[in-house]
Amino acid sequence: MVEVIGQDLSLPAVMQLRPYQQAWIDDQTRFKLAVKSARIGFSYGTGVDHIMRRLARSGTTTTVLSASQNQSIEFVAECQKNIQAIGAVAACDSDWWVDDIGRSEFTVQRIRFANGSRIMALASNPRTARGYPGDVVLDEYAHQQDSYAIWAAAFRQVALGNRLDALSTPNGEQGKFFELADDLGLTYGIEPTPNPVIKGPWSGHWVDVFKAVAQGCPINIEEMRQGIKDEDTFNQEFRCMFLKATGAWIPPELLQTCIDAGATVNWPAGYTARSPLFAGIDVARDRDATVLWLAERVADVMWTRMIMPLHNTSFPKQHELLDPWVNMTRRSAIDKTGMGSGLFDYLDQSNPGRVLGVSFGGTNEEGVRMKVDLAIRLKRNMEKLRWRIPSDQQVRDEFQSIKREATATGVTFDAPRIEVESAVSGAKRKKLFAHADRFWSAALCDFAADTGNLSLGVMPSPVPSSYSETGGYN
Repeated sequence: MVEVIGQDLSLPAVMQLRPYQQAWIDDQTRFKLAVKSARIGFSYGTGVDHIMRRLARSGTTTTVLSASQNQSIEFVAECQKNIQAIGAVAACDSDWWVDDIGRSEFTVQRIRFANGSRIMALASNPRTARGYPGDVVLDEYAHQQDSYAIWAAAFRQVALGNRLDALSTPNGEQGKFFELADDLGLTYGIEPTPNPVIKGPWSGHWVDVFKAVAQGCPINIEEMRQGIKDEDTFNQEFRCMFLKATGAWIPPELLQTCIDAGATVNWPAGYTARSPLFAGIDVARDRDATVLWLAERVADVMWTRMIMPLHNTSFPKQHELLDPWVNMTRRSAIDKTGMGSGLFDYLDQSNPGRVLGVSFGGTNEEGVRMKVDLAIRLKRNMEKLRWRIPSDQQVRDEFQSIKREATATGVTFDAPRIEVESAVSGAKRKKLFAHADRFWSAALCDFAADTGNLSLGVMPSPVPSSYSETGGYN
């Protein structure tokens, strides 16, 4: 039974918790971490815990940092239901989040209790992590950008004896959450003994879907396994296994250093480029996608402004859609191997002197195979922090799918074809394929920038009128 000290408030019968949720709440260790399956109610239990803590301690604060704005809204919505269920009273509102720098693009979801305590939920960001002294909850922490900067900021906020809870499903062998879980021995996909693990000031809980179901969680495990149709994804989402990236040419930690909220998949609404634009185009026709990667070089840093995949699109139509964007660039590099030669000819004719054709089967001036040159060049520039890449799961998957393999004549860089789904709003979802198209389009964009230092007197053209600012064509 969870009770509030000195008050006649307790959980009603309809809210009784499962044993693993109860164990998490009953554990009052100052620093707690949970490696847990998806959709088993850990965030729900954490919300109940902090409602009770705030009701018991007047004038105190819990800051909840979620992986996205929508998740912070969902966290507060669940808290509202639980506050009503236990008969407590609280006011709920939301507003723009403001700090010493000024208003941010984030909103803060607030729950204010009559005793002056509050719960504040925001999207995770190093700025928001420094917002309010008090208890901190890092919800789905493995999926938060800038995890090390957020960690430093969050720990600063709990310095005066407050509590910190970090909970998440795994997200590969990278980031601060993986580092913490690994130190507690929670990354092997096997329940530790004892559970929770106590090490120093930390208490580490581990609950996979099998343990959760055994304790009353109504997930149909076999249905989830069959529905996902990918054992690696099932293992990570439900069995608490951290996917390995062994052999990946772009390791997760390197990719994470380049991911920035200022980089975008869709052209930013109302944005006008003030620095030179460069593009890379990896060409395909049927199973794979033609992908345009468009970046703005600000000083010596390439900021991704748009990634545009074109699936099952005829070459005349591809030319029509790509041409206005190529016209905005100082230089665009396009894969003219095989079927790409036709699209290159179209774009070169309509943008003379602006399009650079690259043969993936050829070599550079030093005799190095072109794909090897492109892969090494992009990685070196990422290591020099000259790239800013959007946080997008498809980008992550394709960048980390590139493998370096030794051959009798040197090395090759390639990736398996992976199955993805259509993301077109309102369209029928259908199976599509990716063959690291985003990686190679980014590598071509990088190559265009490295070879596009000629002063062509080119000013960026307006955004194509047929392109919606919400992302996509009308």
